[in-house]
Formats: sequence, structure tokens, C-alpha cells
Amino acid sequence: MKSAKGIIIGIIFGVGLSFCISFLFMLVTQSLAGGFTSLFGESWLYFATIIPFILTFAILGLYFTKRKSITNKQLWFLSLITALFITLYSGTIGALFGEYVVRGGSLRTYTEGGYTGVNVEGVIVWGTIYAFILLPLTTPLARLILQMFFEFLKKYKIAT
Repeated sequence: MKSAKGIIIGIIFGVGLSFCISFLFMLVTQSLAGGFTSLFGESWLYFATIIPFILTFAILGLYFTKRKSITNKQLWFLSLITALFITLYSGTIGALFGEYVVRGGSLRTYTEGGYTGVNVEGVIVWGTIYAFILLPLTTPLARLILQMFFEFLKKYKIAT
């Protein structure tokens, strides 16, 4: 019963966190780019982040309910893995998925008619590079979020 609660709370937490992180990212990037064009920004980013956040926090909800205690070292390791997975997925597969859903077009790099779609190879290569380069920034953020999630589960006696 605790496992199912942990998974459901993880899914809800993942959805909420996905929207919050995407919204904050959009606010920061729009302000750095020179101004706000819209309040919620590009919707492809929300599609790119929702799947990895749901998967990650559902698995973590199950993991935290099965453990009696989590050490600091384990939390840092989980933070590293979580940060890498979320940024790698959302920067590559998630970005392509989000573009496909929002634009409704193809993911071809070139067609005969002169239409240039999404540069799939570039997204995969640079998304992977950015995921690894940003690990020193994303890992501490993930550590903070995982600590909050674990404390939330402990407070409601879902994690022991």
C-alpha cells in the first residue's frame, strides 16, 4: 500500500515540478533574451520535461518507500543520476517530442521542397553535451529537490 502511495505521490510531484521548473526556466531565459514575449513561453518545453519528471519521481517514490534510511552519499548519487537523466532526456528525446507535438510537423533535417525541419542530429548531439556540461549546476538542484521530496514522504509517513 505504501508503495502505491509513493508512486502516485511521485507522479503528482513530478507533474507539478515539471511545470514549475519549465515555467522558471522560461522566465529566466526570456528575461536574459531581452524581454517577455508571453507569460508561459514555448509549450514544447512543457512537453519535453513532463515525461522524465513523472518517470523519475514515480521511481523515487517507490524507492523511498522501500528504504528504511537514506544516507547523504546515496542522496547525492541519486541526485547525480536524476539530474543526468532528466536533462539528457528533456534536452534530446523530450525536445524532439515536444517540437513534434507542438509544431505537428516532421523531424526531417531536409526535404526536396526546401523545407528545413528540426535538426535531429544537432539536437541529439548538443542535448547530450549540455546534459553533461550542466551537471555541476543540475546535481545540487536535484539534491535539494530530492531532499524536499524525501522529507515530504517522511512527514506523511509514506517513507520510513
